[in-house]
Amino acid sequence: MRISSSVSVFLFSFFSLLPFMVWTIVAMTNSSILGYSGVQLFASYAAIMLSFLNGIISGQILNRPPKRYSRRIMAGCHAITLFAWITILMGVPTLAVLILLLGYISAFWLEARFLKLLFSTTSGHSKIHFSLVTVICVLHVIVIFPQY
Repeated sequence: MRISSSVSVFLFSFFSLLPFMVWTIVAMTNSSILGYSGVQLFASYAAIMLSFLNGIISGQILNRPPKRYSRRIMAGCHAITLFAWITILMGVPTLAVLILLLGYISAFWLEARFLKLLFSTTSGHSKIHFSLVTVICVLHVIVIFPQY
């Protein structure tokens, strides 16, 4: 039996959000796992997923003929990823989560704004992608501003 593409996209989306939710709970309870705080684990996973997201954007550009803004978008994606990893290396997890939040918003803006200008055809995943980025950003805000 073959799984439809919408079901597979939903499952992929759910399983990519699951660690964000787990690390948010760990951060909210001030727990630690293997000596790492929940905020550190959240920031690390967020940096990995932001790198993955920017890699997808770069892959979309590389798979099509070069256009006017292709290099700028690639440079923007690489800069976002670089800043995210630099903040992880600084050792200030709360600052890293804030920078990563801005990174997710910037990456989504790059994709939504410029890829649609460059390529007239879209894959139709923008509603799901917008929902995922929204949930991820809300979880970032929850981790940054814990409720007391």
